[in-house]
Parts: sequence; structure tokens; C-alpha cells
Amino acid sequence: MEPEARRGERPTYRKPYPADINQIPLSPGFKVPNFTLFNGDDPHASSVKHIGRFSVQCIAIENNPLLKLRLFRNSLSGQAFTWIQPEVIISDLAALKQSEEELPQDFITWFRKLKMKCRIPMEERHFIQMAQAALKISLRKRFDGMLFGDLAELADKASK
Repeated sequence: MEPEARRGERPTYRKPYPADINQIPLSPGFKVPNFTLFNGDDPHASSVKHIGRFSVQCIAIENNPLLKLRLFRNSLSGQAFTWIQPEVIISDLAALKQSEEELPQDFITWFRKLKMKCRIPMEERHFIQMAQAALKISLRKRFDGMLFGDLAELADKASK
């Protein structure tokens, strides 16, 4: 699966199914059900019961399992939503770029969150260099030759 990102934009989410499933047409007048959300945090909530409720709420599309797969992510929130999100890889991080209207500390916070989902071992200094390279040109010039101990320090300096 390819990340859904254009140059200069950060990949926020990759769907956990093949892209052609998005091409399945919805019936005229079809409305996405108002799903009961499952967050995975409640110790009294059952994932099996959630799937049962989801199936009942999808009764109108019972004969279309691929459409049900496409809609399932709409029934998840919080921690449960991260279960279906593929892990972040180095190329995802390398594709990130701070947008023109984005505050540097917001961008670095986003970068840090994605970095935590990356399971590829790499020294912190390489992540810092990657984040620096993704900043707007004015910040890259300002930080040229500077070394930072961690991403929090980079965010702190970028906000000043």
C-alpha cells in the first residue's frame, strides 16, 4: 500500500486495504450509518460485541463485504483506531514537510508522534536531522550547523 500523501504534505493515514476498494460505488442515496464507536480502552467493552453491532448497523450492505471493510474504520476511535493503522516507515517520515501556514512546534509534534510509530531502530540524531530538513527554508537556514539533543529542543528553538 502506498502512503496517501502528495509532495509537501504529511501522510496522515494509510488505509489498511487495497486502494481499489475505494472505487466500489455506493448505492444512490446510501448514507454511512452512524456507527457505535469502539475505542479499545473500556475494559467492559468487547471487541466481539462491537463487530456484532457493526454488522447489524451494516445490514443494508450485508451482501458487500468489501464495502463493509471500507466502512469498518469509521466505527473505531482512540486506541482501537491505531490497531488498523499500518506502522510508519522511514520513507513516511522523510516525506513529511512543514506546510507554509503550520507552526514549527505543531509540525515537530506531529513528526514526534509519527516517529513513535516507526519501529525501525535509528539514532535520535538522524530523526532530528530528518525533522530539521522538513522545516521551512527560513528555519533550516537558521538551524544550519546547530546540533539538538532531541526533538523537544528543536521544537523549543523553532518556537522562538
